[in-house]
Amino acid sequence: MGNLQRFKHRAKGFAREVYARALFHSGLHRLVNRFMPARLTILAGHCVSGPSNSALPKDMKIRAEDLERILSFLELHFELVTVGAGVRRLGSGPRRSMVALSMDDGYKDNHTLLLPLLERVGCRATVYLESAPLDERSVNWTHKFFHALDQLGPERFVERYCALSRDAQANARLAEHRNGSARAAYHLKRVLKYEVEPKERTRVVDQLFKECGGVERALCDTLYMNWEEARALDAAGVELGAHTVHHEILSRLDADGCEREIAGSKAALERGLGHPVESFAYPFGRHWDYHEPAKACAAAAGFASATNTHAGVNLPATGRMELRRIMIDEDARLHLIVAEACGGFELLRRAGLDLSE
Repeated sequence: MGNLQRFKHRAKGFAREVYARALFHSGLHRLVNRFMPARLTILAGHCVSGPSNSALPKDMKIRAEDLERILSFLELHFELVTVGAGVRRLGSGPRRSMVALSMDDGYKDNHTLLLPLLERVGCRATVYLESAPLDERSVNWTHKFFHALDQLGPERFVERYCALSRDAQANARLAEHRNGSARAAYHLKRVLKYEVEPKERTRVVDQLFKECGGVERALCDTLYMNWEEARALDAAGVELGAHTVHHEILSRLDADGCEREIAGSKAALERGLGHPVESFAYPFGRHWDYHEPAKACAAAAGFASATNTHAGVNLPATGRMELRRIMIDEDARLHLIVAEACGGFELLRRAGLDLSE
C-alpha cells in the first residue's frame, strides 16, 4: 500500500469513527433507523473466546461479555432473527428492520458458550458448518498452519516450509514475512491462501503439522463440534447452514469442484440433521474468494441465500446469493455496528460515499 493509499485509508477510518460515534451517542441512530427502508443486517463471527479456541487468532474470536452486550443493545432496536428467517421476511417487505448473528465453521464453543449466551439474551443465530469436521473429523489446512506456526514461530516455519516446498516463487514470497512481526501470521496465511498451488500447500502444511506433533483427530475434537453437539444446537432453534465440505477458496476451483464443495456440504448436513438446509456462506467470503460458478452452484443446490464478508445491509432488492455481513471479533465496536444496522452507512452510500469498510 502506497503512502497516498495509506493516507486515504486512515482518513476514511477516521471519518467512519466520527460519523458512527455521532449517530450513536446523539441518539440520531433511532431517527435514521425509523426513516431508512427496513433492512437485514447480518453479523459474522467465528468463536466465543474460551479454552477450546485459545490458540486461534484474535480476529476469529469475540469475548462472551462483549457479544452479550452487543446483542442486548440491538434487541432493543431491531428484531433479532436467524439468517434464514430474515431472508424470508425480506421477500415479503418487512415492517421492522432485523439483525441476524451468524458464526462460521462450527466450532465447539458455539455449543458450549454461544448457546447459553443466546438463551440468556433470548434470541437465535445461524451457524454455518463445514461438513468434513463432522463427517470425517478432519480440519482444513488453516488450522494445521496455525498449529505449526505456533510451535515453530514465523522464521523457523518459513525455513522448514521452503525446505519442503517445490514452489520457488511462493517460497520467495513467504521469505518476505519471516521476521516474526505481529502481522507475520496474517501475511504468511495470505501468501499460502492465494499464491501457492492448493495441493502443494496442503502437502507441505500437512507434513509440518505432523513434524510439530499434530494429531488431526485430536485437533478436530478440540476445535469443532461433533454431530451430537450440532444436533443440540439445531434442537434449540439455532439455524444450521452450510459452509462447504473442506472450507476451500471457491474461486480457485472449477465448476465441478464448486459443486462438490457446495452441494456436497448441503447433502451432508441434510443427512446428519434430517431436514433441509437453506442458508450458505462462502468460505473467507471476500469477492475474490468466490466467483460466478460458485454463485451458480449455490443457487442450483437449492440454497435460499448465500453470504459473503463485505460490510453492508441487505434490502429487499439485494441479491440473495451475495448477502453482506459485518465481521465481529475482539475489536468489535458497538457504535460502528449500530451505525450500519440503523441504515446510517447505507444513507451515505446513497449519496455516493461508502465509509463502512
